[in-house]
Amino acid sequence: MEPRYLIYLSILLVMTIYGFFNLKKLSLPFKSLNFLVLFTLVIESMTQSGIYPIENPLILYHILLPITMFMLWLIFSSLYNTKRKIDIIITSIFILSSILNSIWYQSDTFPSHGLTLLCNLGIWLPLNTFKDLLLLPTKIGITKHAIFWFSIFTLFFYSITFFTFTFYNLYTENYWLQNINFYSGLILYSGYFIVLYLDINRNKYTYEK
Repeated sequence: MEPRYLIYLSILLVMTIYGFFNLKKLSLPFKSLNFLVLFTLVIESMTQSGIYPIENPLILYHILLPITMFMLWLIFSSLYNTKRKIDIIITSIFILSSILNSIWYQSDTFPSHGLTLLCNLGIWLPLNTFKDLLLLPTKIGITKHAIFWFSIFTLFFYSITFFTFTFYNLYTENYWLQNINFYSGLILYSGYFIVLYLDINRNKYTYEK
C-alpha cells in the first residue's frame, strides 16, 4: 500500500473514532455522516490492503455507490428535516440506475457511470441546501455553521470527481486525473472532520428562535 493511502485511511480512522467518542453530542445528520465515513473506511481498507472476501474487489465499489447515495440523501434531508419530493425521486432513480448499471453494464469494471450519478447527486443536494441555509435565522456568521461547511466540502469534492472520474474507464492511463481526485478526497474528509467539530460544539453558538 502506498504511503499516501495510509494517510488517507488514517484520516478516515481518526475522524470515525472522534465521531464515535462524541456520538451523543452529534446531531442526527452528522451521526449518519460518521457511519458513512466508517463504511467508506471499511471498503477502502479492504480494497487498498488487498484483504477482501471476494475475487473481484471492484464489486465493493459497486456496493459503496448506492449506499453513499442513500446516506447523502438521508444526511441532507435531515439537516432541516425537509424531505423534498424531487430529492426523493432523483435519489431513487439514481440508486436504481446505479444498481442496474452494476448488474448489466459495468459489472466487471470500475462503475464510472454509477459514480457519475453519485457526483450529480452530490452536487444537487448541497446547492439546494444553500438556499435553506441562507434563510436560517441566526446570530452567528454562516461560516460557523457545520451545515455550511458540509455543503461546501461535499460540493467541492463531487464537482472535482465528476470531471476526473466520469471518463475513468476511457482514460485509465491519465494518472494525474486520479491524483487530483485523490487529493480532493483528502480535502473532503479533512473538511468533514471540521464539520464534526463544529456540530459537536454547536451549543457554544446561539441561534434565534
